[in-house]
Amino acid sequence: MIPYRIIKIETKQFALFPEKFINGKDVDIQTSYNFDIRSDMTNIRCTSAIHFFQRGQLIMILELTCYFDIASEGVDFIKEQKKVPLEFLRFMATITVGTARGIIHAKTEGTVLCSIILPPINLVEAIKSDMDLQEISN
Repeated sequence: MIPYRIIKIETKQFALFPEKFINGKDVDIQTSYNFDIRSDMTNIRCTSAIHFFQRGQLIMILELTCYFDIASEGVDFIKEQKKVPLEFLRFMATITVGTARGIIHAKTEGTVLCSIILPPINLVEAIKSDMDLQEISN
């Protein structure tokens, strides 16, 4: 495992559209994940966008970024491998999804959308490859 610590959580976008919500109807969810690494490889960001829909209508959106500082031995490993391993990307995304659940709970509490809980996400299907760093290391 690459040694890390979470240094910052940033809610980039959050919006509710409670007027479009119909209690008891299914909610569809779309998620995306993006990773960025600083050129010195000491910091990796995982950004997730989560959209909630009902009958094709957007009812909630959350975009957040979790920032991870990488310890020097982790930086050395990443440089040596010339990649951030798939398993570590999924691990950071898991932390980001858990953070998203907390943000959604806190921001919907007391609203008609409080019944919406972000379900388990299959990150094996969502994130399928290492982050190749050939361009950065050359």
